[in-house]
Amino acid sequence: MNDLLVHNPLELPVLLYEGDEVAGAQQNRTFDVSVLVASRSTIRVPVSCVEAGRWDHRRHAEAFSPAPQVAHPDLRRLKNARVREQLAAGEEPRALQHEVWREVAAKSARHGVASETGALHDVFEQRRDLLDRVAREMEMTCSQVGMLVSIGGRFVVLDYVSDVEAFAAMHDRLVAGYALDALDAAATDAAAPTLDDARDFLEMLLNAPTDATPAVGLGEGRSFDFSRLAGTGLVVEGELVALTAFGS
Repeated sequence: MNDLLVHNPLELPVLLYEGDEVAGAQQNRTFDVSVLVASRSTIRVPVSCVEAGRWDHRRHAEAFSPAPQVAHPDLRRLKNARVREQLAAGEEPRALQHEVWREVAAKSARHGVASETGALHDVFEQRRDLLDRVAREMEMTCSQVGMLVSIGGRFVVLDYVSDVEAFAAMHDRLVAGYALDALDAAATDAAAPTLDDARDFLEMLLNAPTDATPAVGLGEGRSFDFSRLAGTGLVVEGELVALTAFGS
């Protein structure tokens, strides 16, 4: 099983957001689902490896560190689709590892990156200067808790976290993932979506029927696949703590 043992020594719960990458230890990983880890608790969290060519058993006890990026939306969409399938079947939510490795390899090829360990992180590092420049152009606004992202004239993903400080900590890393997909998107003369288009997307999302699902950690999961959007969320004590919605 692809799991990480996560220990939270703090007095507050900690949010692990789907697609977020952690680096080091035996292999770099990304979280398969959003998880709210209770204070002073230890749980197992499903993850996917995004570094196919490295397995260093000597670093088994080494701690992970946050990577400077969240995985790109194309990879996150693929993983999310598998998670929703498994939740619908009453199984543990986790991505299929061979699909993840295939997408990482394809992304590396599109960006002309030859990584010795097949690491997604190396693709980001090769384009880091440009990705950082994009991030500087997309500054977080006051009280912002989400982003609706358009690439090539269509809405690709909406990311939402209910806590302003938690979202602020993720903002630039999310933008790095968006920008990586934008860099290799097919050229198009499609017009950018309008503000009214964004309102329509949000209205459709708010009206989408959802299924309650078990959550890893605190709260209850939400899963939806409706019209032109699909995704998952996490509800804790009546509050929507995290939500990811992918456009088709």
